Amino acid sequence: MTKKFSFLTTAAFLVAAFGMLFVQQATAADFSDKRIRIIVPFSEGGGTDSLTRFLQPFLEKYLPGKPKILVINKPGGGSITGGNYFQARAKHDGTWVMAVSSSTVANYVIKDPRIKFVIEKWNPIVLLPRGAMVYVRSNLGVHKIKGLKAKVMHMRKFGTDKLVFGGKTPTSSGLNKRMGLSVLGIEVKSIWGMRGNGPMALAFERGEFTVNFDNSLSYLNNRKHLRKAGIAKEFFTLGAPDATGKWGRDPVWPNVPTVFEMYKAVHGKEISGAAGDALRGHIALTTAGNKSYHLPEKASKDVIKAWRDAFRKVMKDPKFLKKKKKIIGDYQVLIGKPAADLLYSKLNIPDNAKAYLTEYVKKRYGISLNL
Repeated sequence: MTKKFSFLTTAAFLVAAFGMLFVQQATAADFSDKRIRIIVPFSEGGGTDSLTRFLQPFLEKYLPGKPKILVINKPGGGSITGGNYFQARAKHDGTWVMAVSSSTVANYVIKDPRIKFVIEKWNPIVLLPRGAMVYVRSNLGVHKIKGLKAKVMHMRKFGTDKLVFGGKTPTSSGLNKRMGLSVLGIEVKSIWGMRGNGPMALAFERGEFTVNFDNSLSYLNNRKHLRKAGIAKEFFTLGAPDATGKWGRDPVWPNVPTVFEMYKAVHGKEISGAAGDALRGHIALTTAGNKSYHLPEKASKDVIKAWRDAFRKVMKDPKFLKKKKKIIGDYQVLIGKPAADLLYSKLNIPDNAKAYLTEYVKKRYGISLNL
């Protein structure tokens, strides 16, 4: 090979390499002068809404092109309305993102016929697990009772005229809290049709509900005034996994017992059988899927990468880190494929658990599930 030929070959290689680099740069996601829509399928004031609005300025900072982000609230059907809206309307260029919550995955796993989307076909960006708190009005007096068994027995004394519980739909995120009460022998009057945890908390504050629930961090941050006013008292959490996957107390509320601890205190043994599998499976599903963000099915690899990279940068931002424990807690944040793997692994529950859920919902609400 002559020197001239070698030089030309090298030059051609460099031109090709720079050309490929230019193409890669040209096709990289850029949201300059764009408006991003994050669809929150609930009213303002709930956990998903407050988390999204907290993340909003950080994402505007780290997404390529520093776009403006709009939080679009689309409440209804326990998040089904918002999910269907996203499925039908979302553009695939990275300017539409769906906020998924425990209600979304809960309705999805029981195959609500109104659902027009397939979660597994969306592209997960980030998974932000969190637990849940069941709290009661202080005038029930349960906080004055000593011992877990005695607390449960005290609550059992009240009839459904006194114990009023509300939620979005019978099969959304309130289902496992309702089941948790039932396995403890505590039955409540249920009122459905609430458009989010914000309206639920207002109903509780007005005294229309005496038993209520929220995700652990939303209860910590958004319901502080209820605790300060002495209106709300913690009853139990649903627990959460630690870094090894072992289930235990919620890290946000380590001094509050789990529903499983209360069951054992009453019955002298761990909950088992179909009821145990249904409760554990449904709680694991809604804990893992409590908060996540997704791009539509046909989003490009560059768009997906841009969003995931932006979240990685957010998680390292010094201003974010100062508030991370309060907003994210000690739960493990998963980005990209690990997020998908964990969420999808929880979308299937055992057959005996399906049978229990079907009977439970049919008996209490007259709803036939297609599990």
